Amino acid sequence: TPSEDRMESGMYSYKFLKGQLAVALGGRCAEELVFGDDEVTTGASNDLQQIRNIARRMVAQWGFSADALSPTAWEAAQPGMTVMPQTASEQTESTIDSEVAKLVADAYDVCKNTLQDNRELLDAVVEALLEKETIDGQELDTLVEQFTGSIPNPRPDMVAV
Repeated sequence: TPSEDRMESGMYSYKFLKGQLAVALGGRCAEELVFGDDEVTTGASNDLQQIRNIARRMVAQWGFSADALSPTAWEAAQPGMTVMPQTASEQTESTIDSEVAKLVADAYDVCKNTLQDNRELLDAVVEALLEKETIDGQELDTLVEQFTGSIPNPRPDMVAV
């Protein structure tokens, strides 16, 4: 989840957005790894919609596809709309779709490789969730440290208000 400052600013870096895509694919990739392709469920459907929306906005609104398209806003941001009116040519729309697919494919690879490389940690998180139903950030940090030897992004100490 983005920090409160970041949420208020509405400004996101390319790196941050790519990370959000990979994170949102976590449930789907975990199902594939644990249960196999034939047993993947519809559980990640909302995540997949979120992924499509983020990737589409990255390309069509925020200009994060300068190699294939000029850094131009091909669509206007319209809150609440999931399907935008077409404002580009059919060829440009096709390029936008291709660039969205590339972003999602890259995020999928990052996510799946990360989960494969940390399969023991994934299994430990699943066990903890089956046992307790939820785990907090500190419990997750403990598991990450146990299986990787460090915490990549330590959380700041929480202060009671």
